[in-house]
Amino acid sequence: MRNATDYASWCEAAAEFDRITGHLEWRQDEGSSLYDFKLVKSRLRQIRYLREHGQIAKLVHHLRQGLYWNLGNLGNPALYGRALGGTKLLIHEYVEEVAAALNFLCDGHFPELGTAAKIRFFHETALSYGRSALMLSGGATLGLFHVGVVRALIQENLLPTVISGSSAGSVVAATIGTRTPEELTDLLEPANAYYHFWKPLGLGDMWRRRVLMDSRQVRKAIAANIPDLTFEESFQRSGRIINITVSPAGLNQPPRLLNYLTFPYLYLREAVLASSAVPLLFEPVLLMTRDENGRRVPYMPSLRWTDGSLKSDLPGLRLRRLHNVNHFIVSQTNPHVIPFLHTQLEEQGLLGAARDSIYALLRGTAQYAIGVGRISVPVTRIRHTLDYASSILEQDYRGNITILPKVTVWRYANVTANPKLEQVRRFIREGERATWRRLAMLRNQTLIANTLESCVRRLETPRGSAERRAAAKRPALSVVRSNDTQ
Repeated sequence: MRNATDYASWCEAAAEFDRITGHLEWRQDEGSSLYDFKLVKSRLRQIRYLREHGQIAKLVHHLRQGLYWNLGNLGNPALYGRALGGTKLLIHEYVEEVAAALNFLCDGHFPELGTAAKIRFFHETALSYGRSALMLSGGATLGLFHVGVVRALIQENLLPTVISGSSAGSVVAATIGTRTPEELTDLLEPANAYYHFWKPLGLGDMWRRRVLMDSRQVRKAIAANIPDLTFEESFQRSGRIINITVSPAGLNQPPRLLNYLTFPYLYLREAVLASSAVPLLFEPVLLMTRDENGRRVPYMPSLRWTDGSLKSDLPGLRLRRLHNVNHFIVSQTNPHVIPFLHTQLEEQGLLGAARDSIYALLRGTAQYAIGVGRISVPVTRIRHTLDYASSILEQDYRGNITILPKVTVWRYANVTANPKLEQVRRFIREGERATWRRLAMLRNQTLIANTLESCVRRLETPRGSAERRAAAKRPALSVVRSNDTQ
């Protein structure tokens, strides 16, 4: 597995390892206290019988009221912590059967399931079931790890439609979200992107600007990787919902989640530049928008924005409300976070428990000290810095599936360095390899939602009858707009 250069080779080695160690026998044994295998087996039999015998009305009724995420605790990470090739074969079989039944209903023509009823069934079931999002954290140059994660997901057709990014993650998210699916394969080749984001200022400029790095260089790098599109234009081009987080540079402003629903006319380049503007390293950024006459103008000229990971590295709550997301895949590369995190596939044991305890103790102590400082320090600038520190400590940095790089001196030594091409390849390969171990879990936890989304798109294709086109105008997902979602 260490020598594998692609996922197929890794899977072959992992399957052999499972066979030698007896884990294949564990996968074949349906029983386990980790999930309700009797419920899963019963529903598998019912769905398969109804599909094979063409009982369409019963199948629709059965799926509509019994299909929900994490049925019988299928999303339990412990189910994937033993065998490398996946989990219980019964779980794989159930998920694939549900997907087959949904495609069967979507593509078939049945007198008892008219076009309008079919569209309504898939819209309502997709809304009820929810969907997944990929969240890419900050991490400076370590963010190249995200490229490997994304590349592995694209190659297995598992990249979610909803993607969020902050700081370094925003660069990767926006790069993906401004390309058509056909353009992505070439883009993810290491030699086809620009990676020189860092250029220190001279001492005189550092003193005058109160920052260490040249913003012109990072702006140049962003322009080399990201076309000059608005959020609305990027969604129309790629079909992916890109979300960029930015933090306010001043007081009395909440962090913002920028996407084609909340800020359709904002330009991505400035949004990514703002999300990457780490305080002390880069100057705060003015966002740009397109006005009603199509001109590029400042968005709220009195406001400036900074690093999105300071206030909202992983905007899970807002993604839930805006995009009906209930399952989160996190690629986490923040240097101050990864030493204290473990993946769901790791054995807990004494070492894991000790690490969690130390992290909780340090986090609680730091939060208390910062809270005292915010109350007692009269200097506004210092209080603002403490507010950033408090926000960093209060955030949750994990998802349902968390993908992490290993903690090594080499990675930390390259956090703020312009990488050479060989280093880029190494970062990307590490992201791929870390994702391969979780692809079986990812596939099982996203296949049903992805199938529902695919069925909705196929049914909404404007090639059917007038009845289909009229029914397809109904929104697939409800959008909740409130002050805390912007």
